[in-house]
Amino acid sequence: MNGAVTSYATVLLTLPNASDAVADAQQTFQNCPLLTDSLSNPTISEAEKFAVIDRIFPESLRTFLKVVCQNGQIDSILEIFSEYQALERRQRHCAHAVLEYVTPLTDAQLTAMKKMICAKTGEPEVQLELHQNPELLGGFILHIGDDEYDRSVRSAVRNMRKSLIRR
Repeated sequence: MNGAVTSYATVLLTLPNASDAVADAQQTFQNCPLLTDSLSNPTISEAEKFAVIDRIFPESLRTFLKVVCQNGQIDSILEIFSEYQALERRQRHCAHAVLEYVTPLTDAQLTAMKKMICAKTGEPEVQLELHQNPELLGGFILHIGDDEYDRSVRSAVRNMRKSLIRR
């Protein structure tokens, strides 16, 4: 992560109630990659870029986005938002994990998974991203930071295949 990204993310932390606005803006940039291209295009005037920002984004983020745009860093906006979310979670002592699964988990399974993540990270709270992935065939893969817990059928089959080949 470069220093500018972290600096901008830190500034976002100072904005009141930025979390929802950042999540919405992140979704907008992800859903419309042409927006980033337009806001970073040197042939489009700053006034036109600012008018687009004013039309699309909530007032609480407009000045921030204009400064990022002026400084030629709008290409890094998704990285800035991701870093902001990581810093914000750290402030709240909230772990972040990504769970890939085939069939949706029950409420009891989700609760148990969150409890296990809290125990592993030492954080009292967890933000769990859920991604359905039918290629796993069954089971799940849990990503907590740099750690990966692969309990998928696909992995078991792969390991079994390797074991049989070695014999």
